[in-house]
Amino acid sequence: MGAPSQPPGDTPESEGEVVVEGGKVEQLDEYHVDEKHRADTARYLAYGLVGILALSIVFQYAATLLLVFYGKTDASASIDKLFNILLPVLSSLVSAAVTYYFTKDKK
Repeated sequence: MGAPSQPPGDTPESEGEVVVEGGKVEQLDEYHVDEKHRADTARYLAYGLVGILALSIVFQYAATLLLVFYGKTDASASIDKLFNILLPVLSSLVSAAVTYYFTKDKK
């Protein structure tokens, strides 16, 4: 069984669409990326993710303190739930980035 054939008037060219050639697809090994660029990217990702984790912890405690100060203790439960969801995700991203950053030269 071969591929079903299209009716004669059902090609993209006949509908007014133009087929664009996308070019040649090459392997990623053939693209040269500078080692300094890779090191800089790993460092920026590691520091950025650590910063995001620290800021999220500070934000969570500040928001909880503000809610307690204004007497909205029932709303702090939703912030706790959000933080319980966010913390494992951020900590796993941070640990992966930091581990890669510190072990990339040990290959």
